[in-house]
Amino acid sequence: MSKDDVVISATAYQPWQIADLPLHRLLSAGRLVERSACANEVRVAVLSDAASQHYCQALTAALKLRGWWPDLYEAEFDTIQQEILDPNSGLYRHRPKFTILFKSVQALAAQFHAAQNKETFANQYVQRLSELWDRLGSGLQTTIVQHNFALPLERPYGNQTLARSASFAGSVARINFYLLDVATNRGIRLVDTESQAAYFGKRQWFDERLWCQARQALSPTFLPSLAKSVTDTLLADLGAAVKCVVLDLDNTLWGGVLGDDGPERIEIGQTELGLVFLRFQRALLELKQRGILLAICSKNHKDSVLKVLDEHPDMVLRSKDFVAIVANYDDKATNLMAIQKKLNLGYDSFVFLDDTPFERDLVRKALPDIQIPDLQSDPANVLSDLARWNLFEGHPPTAEDSERLKYYQQDIQREENREKFSGLQEFLADLRMGAEILDFNSFSLPRVSQLIQRSNQLNLTTIRYSESELKELIGDETVSCFCLRLFDRLGDNGIIAVVVLRKQAADLVIDTWIMSCRVLGRHVEELTVRLMVERARAFGCERMIGRYIPTAKNGLVKDLYPRLKFQRAGSDGEAELFVLDINSYQSPPLPIALQQVDQNGKPHERI
Repeated sequence: MSKDDVVISATAYQPWQIADLPLHRLLSAGRLVERSACANEVRVAVLSDAASQHYCQALTAALKLRGWWPDLYEAEFDTIQQEILDPNSGLYRHRPKFTILFKSVQALAAQFHAAQNKETFANQYVQRLSELWDRLGSGLQTTIVQHNFALPLERPYGNQTLARSASFAGSVARINFYLLDVATNRGIRLVDTESQAAYFGKRQWFDERLWCQARQALSPTFLPSLAKSVTDTLLADLGAAVKCVVLDLDNTLWGGVLGDDGPERIEIGQTELGLVFLRFQRALLELKQRGILLAICSKNHKDSVLKVLDEHPDMVLRSKDFVAIVANYDDKATNLMAIQKKLNLGYDSFVFLDDTPFERDLVRKALPDIQIPDLQSDPANVLSDLARWNLFEGHPPTAEDSERLKYYQQDIQREENREKFSGLQEFLADLRMGAEILDFNSFSLPRVSQLIQRSNQLNLTTIRYSESELKELIGDETVSCFCLRLFDRLGDNGIIAVVVLRKQAADLVIDTWIMSCRVLGRHVEELTVRLMVERARAFGCERMIGRYIPTAKNGLVKDLYPRLKFQRAGSDGEAELFVLDINSYQSPPLPIALQQVDQNGKPHERI
């Protein structure tokens, strides 16, 4: 067999499958992925007080299989403090985008038993850990990824053990609780090791012999699932996210076949099987409430589907909860393409849930970027499987997340209205659009951070600032930051554009420019350039420099700068450069009224 025969694609496995691979198959598959198969590269450091060789191997393989080539630094065993406190350590020389702190509960036990005051151990431990985070953050621009702790098995106080702060298990529970509060407020990303251990069972997760012999924190059997969960955390910061769940109906959202059984006999509600689907719908509703879109792709008559959704007394989800309902007898790949076109999201933003192996296989072959997990024949296993696959990794929700369905429904209404007009400009004038200019502040930053982390298509440079890094930009006198909120007579689009500008001598450089794909073609691009030029003139700059760094997903904006009258000016490394002369710039008439919003959120009319 030649070398070419054994090289595999970086997408040979869908992300959900990685969690279910045996370790030897995960490592073998990872070794067969070459650098050319990965479109992106990420620098990662792993610091651990347990043996981390197998952990790093599993993490490396999982990242490769998800299209990211890892440049990984593995610190020596149990050198976390040394690496962080020494500014000349290998950690600082590596300059990782992510620094993973993989701390084991077994090593924590030794510190607990040596502590003189066990009542205060949890508080003191989190304080020391916070100090390490501060030191690391002051020396590196890195996102810290912190594992929490798997609760130990020991129960010296029986059922009262966790209530006793002086017990080790009680201290670990308190540390995990404190980490939730402290880490979330400081932008630290948490990996929920405890939930993984609880899912698979502590008796299997912990291997006492392996810890004593080789300082292995967990049985290697569970490393693929843990490594996949860690990559979920990393890639969520790099823009990967499931934004829409598309659902089959028969034996997926309810029990039975609507066309055969009729609406009265489908299983949903308080029957044994119906309760399974009721619980599944409640889980889907929770996803919808955090901002994930729901859609339907089903072989059924649409009128019958709508009747069940809106009239069946036991349905949790109603038609208003879905951004798209496609019910006909066309093939599901074609229907999914129609849903994707309507929502204008990348295929890798979709998960498709269908109980039928034939339908899953057909769609996988036609649309390989959509995640299509294999659902078991027993629907009672679906929630458990979804928990293991961790399909819906995300950041803390913003206020706009709860409004996302409404935004998309309004967009669909806009497109339907557009067909009534003879031309685009007539349609845009009828929308009566307005825009608010907002500075970065405590109200806008969560959504700004989310756009920066998740936007790929209309993202000129794909620089991924963390929320803490964005806060630092606010006080920089050489930087100008703003975002735009767009609204019209049909509703509010929310914050749809983010801009970071940097003054360099007589030039103003567009460091970051991101827009929501939902507003493409509404002259938001021209409006944003007009606002950038105003900032450039306020800085006394003569030119504005645009940078475009091509990626696998942002080809949609490769000609944006030339279209906006920027002139090509060569390249700088991987970035293509474009120049706009400030003195000769003239803004075209735009169908968008402007408002400036002050620090208190109060608007001021602008011309």
